[in-house]
Amino acid sequence: MSPPPVNVSLRQLKVIISIARLGSFGRAAKELGLSQSALSQAVQQFESLVGVKLLDRSTRNVRLSKIGEECLPGIQRAVDNLERELSHLQDLRHHKRGHVSVACLPSIALRFMPRMLRGFRELYPNTDVTLKELSLERIRHAIMTGQADIAIANISADDPDLNASLLTVDRFALVMRREHPLAASSTVTWREAAKTALIAMSSDTGVRAEMSHRLPDYRVEIMAPYEAEHPATILALVEADLGAAPLPGLAWPAPDHPHLTYRPLIEPVVERKLYLIKRPERELSPAAHALFTHIQAYRYDGMDP
Repeated sequence: MSPPPVNVSLRQLKVIISIARLGSFGRAAKELGLSQSALSQAVQQFESLVGVKLLDRSTRNVRLSKIGEECLPGIQRAVDNLERELSHLQDLRHHKRGHVSVACLPSIALRFMPRMLRGFRELYPNTDVTLKELSLERIRHAIMTGQADIAIANISADDPDLNASLLTVDRFALVMRREHPLAASSTVTWREAAKTALIAMSSDTGVRAEMSHRLPDYRVEIMAPYEAEHPATILALVEADLGAAPLPGLAWPAPDHPHLTYRPLIEPVVERKLYLIKRPERELSPAAHALFTHIQAYRYDGMDP
């Protein structure tokens, strides 16, 4: 059976260290900003708590007892470790350092996250961020289990277990090579797109879920000989001239891309609402809260370089 804990204070430990180093109650009291009576009381309390005498006192000086000499290195280490941890906590509180885990859809990680994080790094250079590119189902699981602090996805805002605030609305367009026949039009209907060779996001992605939700009402069926889970892979397949791809705005290629372009898809206009998500009952760490508010304030323009 382990002995009961001894409730010593950081102040008491510092008193012992200071007296041992200076060899004087008066000089130690001055260094610590304490009265000599307060210093003596701290020593008495500490020795009473640990049950041993650490200091030998005389009328002229004070020095460590034999046990005190043996214990001093450990006391110094304890103080150093505690002060280091307290300093770390203050750094976390003031956002000087920290770690945040963000779950998001791959289409969001492609362009939105790098640009947003560039500005965040300028404000919080010592905060580390882990990006988890997940499917919709896995994003919800990551938030519910604490594997992710915050998330960005097209999860329903009506989910009672999540706190979801609207971040942006993302419109679909057809991404294709610049020489593709449909690139000559200013817009492309979904029916026109369905008649050409298509490359689509796989069926378990949030992008495909939005398409499956809206297109049946217009009797449009998407048949895609090629599917992939990540927009970067889709864009590579389009660039390889294997087809065109319906993608939301955050996954479009840059306007000055040498080989690819895009045209808005209409009839219907398909949009997805993206939400910034967290658990309502879980308080965010200072670092996670800083990133959460930064994302809320961030304004993404897909035409930015």
